[in-house]
Amino acid sequence: MGREGNGVEMREKSIRVSFTLNGQRQRVTLDIPPTPANERYAEKLVVKVRQAIARGTFEWETFFPGSPQAKALQPAHSFGAWCDLWLDTKGRLAKKTLTQYRNALKVWKELLGAETPMEKLPHAVVAAAVGKTPWASAKLLNNYLICLRGVFALAGRSMDLGNPMEGIENSKHQAPQPDPLSPAEMETVLSTMSKNQDPRAWAYFTFAFMTGMRPEELIELRWGDVDWHSGTIRVERARTAGEVKPLKTYNARDVDLVGRALDALETMKPWTMVGSEDKTDQEMGRRIFENPVTGKAWHDERSQRDTFWRPALRRAGIRWRRPYQTRHTYATNALAAGVNPTYIARQMGHKNAKMLFTVYAKWIDGADRGREKAKMEEMLGRTECPPNVPEASGSWSLPNGNIGRRDWTRTNDPHHVKVVL
Repeated sequence: MGREGNGVEMREKSIRVSFTLNGQRQRVTLDIPPTPANERYAEKLVVKVRQAIARGTFEWETFFPGSPQAKALQPAHSFGAWCDLWLDTKGRLAKKTLTQYRNALKVWKELLGAETPMEKLPHAVVAAAVGKTPWASAKLLNNYLICLRGVFALAGRSMDLGNPMEGIENSKHQAPQPDPLSPAEMETVLSTMSKNQDPRAWAYFTFAFMTGMRPEELIELRWGDVDWHSGTIRVERARTAGEVKPLKTYNARDVDLVGRALDALETMKPWTMVGSEDKTDQEMGRRIFENPVTGKAWHDERSQRDTFWRPALRRAGIRWRRPYQTRHTYATNALAAGVNPTYIARQMGHKNAKMLFTVYAKWIDGADRGREKAKMEEMLGRTECPPNVPEASGSWSLPNGNIGRRDWTRTNDPHHVKVVL
């Protein structure tokens, strides 16, 4: 045995040293024989360890590189371990996002092998795994690649791996186009809800159509967000899968409320304006919209679909669209009314008007009803063709032969084309 308090214990075939680190007793076995010389070495080692702890410079890898404590602090080695470590760095994300990431990493562990050492996963191996897998959709693959790039980027900062993801690009996919309801369809759906469903369902979807908010924003609205004096409502939170999270753009906004949106709020007052869901909500008040079936605030942004939205569309004889199309309907209605696109983008919470012009380009073009073309015509005017243009004639036909054949003749009249039927 070593001397009392020197932190050295002589064992049958080894020497064990002990010291206190962060209030906990630490013991490390040195793989050296218990000789007098080795005992003196161990005593000096303990002194150095205690001095390093006092200075705050102690590191397990420096003093005991082969110890279990040092190995526990070493970076992950296998692909699966790095996947888990990367997921730990995302702990502040919403639960729904973490679940999606966890599912993606489960797939990658199966494809690349959770126990595979990272250095055994060069670019060729990773690219082959990506290429030969029959992905359900290009969008799914692109979402999964986010996680895989994150894992290799994190590991690359600690290991000399190069970049196995270099050259592995996202797959091209056609983003679904907006499929808004026409103004007539919108009115039919709301009328159907008003006649056949609980007023709370009508109020929710009326407010959705009249504000263009995202569903996850709508269900988290509280009475304290309403500014009755200015006729606006503050949008600064969202709710997904029962969890409150920041907005998609991380930018709060004030949305102007048209008269019909205010009517929807008035409808909800008897049910949700008084009282509070819990003590933490007393300042902001209860959430505005609630599920008529449960009498409680909506749990997520999808729970209205099967109970209210789908039956209303079926009863009204309108083809299926997702409830999210209420947002697109707001945008296209506003464009048809000639509302400034920049204002619409601000109302909807887009970062800028660029997305609005990209997503709703054909509705923007159709909203002017020929006014813009008329402006060009007025500025440029019309000119006659040069006098030396000869008369000409010809014909065209539809692809199915002579059916629909038409003959034409152009005269010197620049505005006249004679069509012979």
